[in-house]
Amino acid sequence: MKLPKDSDTPPYRLVAEELRRQIRSGRLKPGERVPSSRDLEGSYEIANMTARSALRILRDEGLIYSMPGRGNFVADPLPSEADSKAGTPEAASGGRMPTPEYVELSERLDAINARLDSLLQVFQQLGGATGLKK
Repeated sequence: MKLPKDSDTPPYRLVAEELRRQIRSGRLKPGERVPSSRDLEGSYEIANMTARSALRILRDEGLIYSMPGRGNFVADPLPSEADSKAGTPEAASGGRMPTPEYVELSERLDAINARLDSLLQVFQQLGGATGLKK
């Protein structure tokens, strides 16, 4: 699977949206193991940090939970869509907008993730040009 290259949405959010759709549609069922960050990295051709950020979003929304050494699993029961949004920064701040510091740090993290994804693509292209595999 490849992510759209013409999207203004950061790659980690696109992956989180796709996983969220799979969970809400029942393709990934409650209690079922969610793909690991390494699996997501390979499937979507993204940096591992990008994959981890996508999983963090779903954890913050209560859609998945982590078991150290075992992986990430779909929550059982699933929170309602309104409850999932309760894990967002806006909800955590009582519906207020996030602080300027939070916004700045989020933008910096988005920029870092975008750069990592760009570098990964360059390295993959260089590896393909020299006949090397990942």
